[in-house]
Amino acid sequence: MEKIEVINEVKKFGKVTAVDHFSFKVKDGEVVSLLGPSGCGKTTVLRSIAGLEDIDEGEIYLGGELVTAPSKKVFISPEKRRLGLVFQSYALWPHMTVYKNVAYGLEVRKFPKSDIEKRVKTSLELVGLKGLEHRYPSQLSGGEQQRVALARSLAYEPEVLLLDEPLSNLDLKVRERMRGELRSLLKKLGITAVYVTHDQEEAFCISDRVIVMKDGKLMQEGKPYEIYETPANLFVAEFIGRANMLKAEIKSVDEDVRKALIKVPDMNTELVCEYEVDEFPKKCSFIIIRHNEIGIYSTKPKFQENVVEGEIIAREYRGAITDHKIKVGNSQITVTTHKFCGLAETCEKTHVYLYIHPKAIKPIAST
Repeated sequence: MEKIEVINEVKKFGKVTAVDHFSFKVKDGEVVSLLGPSGCGKTTVLRSIAGLEDIDEGEIYLGGELVTAPSKKVFISPEKRRLGLVFQSYALWPHMTVYKNVAYGLEVRKFPKSDIEKRVKTSLELVGLKGLEHRYPSQLSGGEQQRVALARSLAYEPEVLLLDEPLSNLDLKVRERMRGELRSLLKKLGITAVYVTHDQEEAFCISDRVIVMKDGKLMQEGKPYEIYETPANLFVAEFIGRANMLKAEIKSVDEDVRKALIKVPDMNTELVCEYEVDEFPKKCSFIIIRHNEIGIYSTKPKFQENVVEGEIIAREYRGAITDHKIKVGNSQITVTTHKFCGLAETCEKTHVYLYIHPKAIKPIAST
């Protein structure tokens, strides 16, 4: 069953179309991320689901009920949509304790006192804040404040939870821990959730399914693995992951074994590609090769294909990994290695060989 369904949403701000005939569905208990750069329309979509933003065209359903439809003059107010909202800004009352912050919304809605106490206690335990009921926001860490905001939303026992970049204000270590805890909590409670973020790693960790957006339009949707391994177009290929992007020309395609021979002019070479998509894109004009999916050697390896020579022109030491900038033909290829590869940041070797596994080459159709 679809818990959320957005059909052909259009939202304009003056002459700017923020959301352009955008449609997607979220199943009951599913966690879906809207992923894209700033200004792509993802927060506008989230706010329209919540009823905080009207739309110009389209329809929005929650649990099968029509809640927004301009053409039918239907608009259900936000407080009647049984939604939980967690935003980037925690919006905690500084003069209220943790308990009062979580209870406030329930008190405004005239919940019985005994019910409020039970709900607040349960939600604080769920987010790991038991024992901190009497502290004030100023006495909490950023991660604890975020937990209070989450507990406040969970106290309503919402059918749907909407989260707009809720972890972006946290330090890296806290953010990494919180996203794992958040994923576990959502699955434990079986809550349907839509998560807005510009951070692909965060989206991949938290989501069952990811929707990539650009200029208010859907670029690609699928499981995190599908988005990463088989980008649908040039934008998704550039936006997701760290990759070398190279112009390419198709020389031949053998559909029986799913192999293609591709000319890469800037590298002055031809590469064999073993493709995983159902059909090799006939209008393929680019290939991508992930930085961490290229082998680098000081002597020529004994592979039959896809071995090229290059010169290291720069290295960027990044702690756990090193990025090697390598000139191959007229192109510059980035290869990422860990400390035990033998060509670490301190290595003086400049002439190297690269091996590119045929499955590491992703064909991208021209748009």
